[in-house]
Amino acid sequence: MPPARPASTLLLVHPGAEGELVIPLTLRHADLRAHAGEVSLPGGSVEGTDASRAATALREASEEIGLDPRTVRVVGTLDDVWIPVSNYELRPFVAVAAARPELHPQVSEVAAIVELPLRLILTDEIVGDEDFAGPGWKLRTGVYRYAGLRIWGATARTLAMFATVLRDAGITESEEAG
Repeated sequence: MPPARPASTLLLVHPGAEGELVIPLTLRHADLRAHAGEVSLPGGSVEGTDASRAATALREASEEIGLDPRTVRVVGTLDDVWIPVSNYELRPFVAVAAARPELHPQVSEVAAIVELPLRLILTDEIVGDEDFAGPGWKLRTGVYRYAGLRIWGATARTLAMFATVLRDAGITESEEAG
C-alpha cells in the first residue's frame, strides 16, 4: 500500500443554542463519491498551499461549514487516525470558540450540520457496536448514536480519544454541564 495521504479535521467545542457545549458534525450528502451519507468532523486533504496541518483543518471547516477561523482558537491535537478505506492519515485538531459561531453547510458536500452535545461523549449512553460492510470488507466497530444518526469510523475514534483526554483531565459529564 502506498504511504497514507495527510489530512486534517477540526473538533470544535463551542456553546450551543441553549448554552450547552457542543461539537459540530457534518452529515455528508448521500450521493458523494467518498464517505457518502456519513457523519464526520469537518476536514479533508492537506493542500500544498496550506501553511500547516492546523491550517488545513481550519480551511476545511471554513469550506464545509462556513466557520470563520478568526473566531476559534486551536488548543491541541489528538493522535493521528489511519483511515484504511481511503488511505488517509487524519490529524484531529481541537479548537474552542467562546461564542456560538454562525455556521452554514456547504450545500454541494454537506447535507446538514449536527451539534453533538459534548456531555454525551462523556457517557456510555450513546455508544454501541455495529456491523458495517462495503465492497470486499466487513467491520464490527464502536458507534455513537445520536439524533437517529450513526457516528462511526474515524469520527467515532476521534470523539472517543477526545472523551478519554477529558476524562483523564478529570472532566466528567456533570462538570461539563456546570
